Amino acid sequence: MKPEQFPDNTQYMRYEYHRVREGPNYFVSYYKHSSRLHYDPKDTWRTLGTAKFTDTGKALKDWCLLMDEQYSIPQKEKWYSQDVQGVSEANGRKDTSFASEAMEEENPCEETKMVT
Repeated sequence: MKPEQFPDNTQYMRYEYHRVREGPNYFVSYYKHSSRLHYDPKDTWRTLGTAKFTDTGKALKDWCLLMDEQYSIPQKEKWYSQDVQGVSEANGRKDTSFASEAMEEENPCEETKMVT
């Protein structure tokens, strides 16, 4: 999908919001010759440092929260409300992997004694 651009992008400051089909949506920031990927809108806004208190910084914060609220919240609800098979996490099946069996067994080394 085409990324959503921050309206006040400049040559030295650029922010984009990427919506994806699989996985969480994310922000990409380019500021002070550094490009970063952020999942949290507040982390995106914090890249400005002390410039976050300017008018552009406040507009960026509002835009980040708007993008997260508009696109990310319904996606998060869809992920965490049900599993892939439609079973809620609370009613899920018991873990039967090798690691869980090893945790339940008693330690065979506890009753051994060293012969010298």
